[in-house]
Amino acid sequence: MSKIYVAGKNLERARAVMDMLIENGHSITFDWVKDIKNNNNPAQKAVCEREAVKNADVLVYLWEPDQESARYEAGMAMGLHKPIIVSGFNKTPFFTSLPEVISVSSDVEIISILNK
Repeated sequence: MSKIYVAGKNLERARAVMDMLIENGHSITFDWVKDIKNNNNPAQKAVCEREAVKNADVLVYLWEPDQESARYEAGMAMGLHKPIIVSGFNKTPFFTSLPEVISVSSDVEIISILNK
């Protein structure tokens, strides 16, 4: 199964998606939800997240209109030509036209895309 980095803002949503992915046999490259309150070394945390994106087979991007860091993580994945599944975006931004980006309307559709 795939190694996946989940990028998002909503902690409950991210936890639910990570749990769903794990239940379906996938692994998470970095559980930032569990580590979110660890502010001891933000530079090291940023390095861990960058490495987790780099080590992922796929990035799952849980779209929220007002997020910040998930956009950086998605940008890193795009720069590395990683497959990206964008969940929950209703419009068609230009970046979804990249061949490695797949848009789905809901989080439950992520598993069917990964199983293809």
